[in-house]
Amino acid sequence: MRLINMQREGVPVTQAKDVARDPTLGRNFSIQTDVVIVGSGAGGSTVAYELAKAGKRVLILESGRYWPSAEFTESLGDTLSTVYRDQAAQANTTTDVLFLEGHCVGGSTVIGACVMQRPPDEIFQRWSDEFGLKALAPRSLDRFFLKTQEHLNIGLNEAHEINTTAHKVIQGCEKMGYSWRPVTRNVKNCALTGHCLAGCPSDRKMSALVTHLPWATAHGARIFSDTEVTRVLMRGGRATGVEAIIRDPDTGTLVSNVRVDAQVVVVAAGAIHSPLLLQRSQVPDRSGQLGKNMAIQPFTQVLGTFKEELMGFQGALVGVEVDQFLRSDGFTFYSALAEPEQLMAVGEQEAGDEHINFMKSFKHMAGLNAFAIDKGQGSVTWEGDHLTGRKVIRWSPSREDFARTAQAASIAARIMFSAGAERVWLPSFEKLHADSVFELDEKMARVSYGINGIYSYRMNSFTPHGTCRMGLDSADSVVSSDGEVHGVSGLYVADASIFPTPVSSTPQWTVHVLAQYVSERILARDSSHFVS
Repeated sequence: MRLINMQREGVPVTQAKDVARDPTLGRNFSIQTDVVIVGSGAGGSTVAYELAKAGKRVLILESGRYWPSAEFTESLGDTLSTVYRDQAAQANTTTDVLFLEGHCVGGSTVIGACVMQRPPDEIFQRWSDEFGLKALAPRSLDRFFLKTQEHLNIGLNEAHEINTTAHKVIQGCEKMGYSWRPVTRNVKNCALTGHCLAGCPSDRKMSALVTHLPWATAHGARIFSDTEVTRVLMRGGRATGVEAIIRDPDTGTLVSNVRVDAQVVVVAAGAIHSPLLLQRSQVPDRSGQLGKNMAIQPFTQVLGTFKEELMGFQGALVGVEVDQFLRSDGFTFYSALAEPEQLMAVGEQEAGDEHINFMKSFKHMAGLNAFAIDKGQGSVTWEGDHLTGRKVIRWSPSREDFARTAQAASIAARIMFSAGAERVWLPSFEKLHADSVFELDEKMARVSYGINGIYSYRMNSFTPHGTCRMGLDSADSVVSSDGEVHGVSGLYVADASIFPTPVSSTPQWTVHVLAQYVSERILARDSSHFVS
């Protein structure tokens, strides 16, 4: 296998501009392959590598553009407009939750914060007991977790990776008596620039761009970017391929229509776009659960302003996590302060001179992101024609979700005050801050549940999951214990959408693991799926 120098050569990707210049392709063309994979993030890239390594002809279709890591500028403003889905404005119907998602070759692994967590055994035990998924019982997936750990260089932050923001969180936790620990990340010799959310130009982040995708192409896999799959093709209860549209990523101009004939289709477009594709394709949905059960792990950001200059945006973006409340309440807190664009999460930005002064205070700030587990009551729906329709994301907090969000934000604020913050900025749509812990409760009480929680807290989600949940029974799940869509042979899903229940852990590690598991199940049925 030839090793690829990623900085010099990049990943071999066929882009819209390449298709437009190729006279042999034209406005309409077709491709034949063994496996076509929709999406190039954690799930898709892992399946691509595993199946290509096993000798299968693999084609990966990515709707986003190809952005070589050497071209990242470490400017979050630049990245938001080019590499994030919908320019980081992908939102629910009430636009009070932003779903931040990578829209590029490598998917969300390219713009993620590198946090890797393994869910507690209780989660896998529940999946085994309640959904009959014995292959996912505790310890059953250990070999996949270990393999991913080795592939992605997953390890605990070392002392030099704990920056000033993280140290403020540690100070607050020590005074409050809260448990904390260094974060586990997938990095290799981190450059400590703090720009993870803008993409890693030095290839220290072990994203799909520098791991599974180049490994897959070294085994013969092909990657097309700028290629939106519009529907899965089926005949006689079996997946036969996909149809897709290739567009210029800058102008939106149609370049080509492409049909891919494949023996196996793997959908790995993420928990929002995988169910949308299956809905557009009108796959059988006996359970009525396709696109339902979406959990989002809503998080809010609490910022503390300190007397001294911290430059808390320098160093490893995420240094430590507060795990005191993980098992009791499903709360996880991560130290993190990105670039000034992050202040968009704060309601009190003022205008004119006051705005300038507020922005100048950024170097005095530390940040703590508060994640709360939700009940998985959200949904995604495709409305209209498969070509001209639109996605609809519905998620509003229940009163219980709202109370948990408020409790998590209050805990984060108390940690900031315990660390010596002179002011804490609260994550509400109303301009709201507290100047001491003694007025915190009164300030927090000003944020009301309102109409179904709309416009109460500024919430974001990096981690939706559960919209194509796995289970034995086609009456209450979308995919089987192998990851195959109930009722459609050869059509698999391999991303966070197959999680049977909400989880409080960051999902990327588990997505890689389940993608390996699904790959193994596909190969176990080699004779029924693949015809020479």
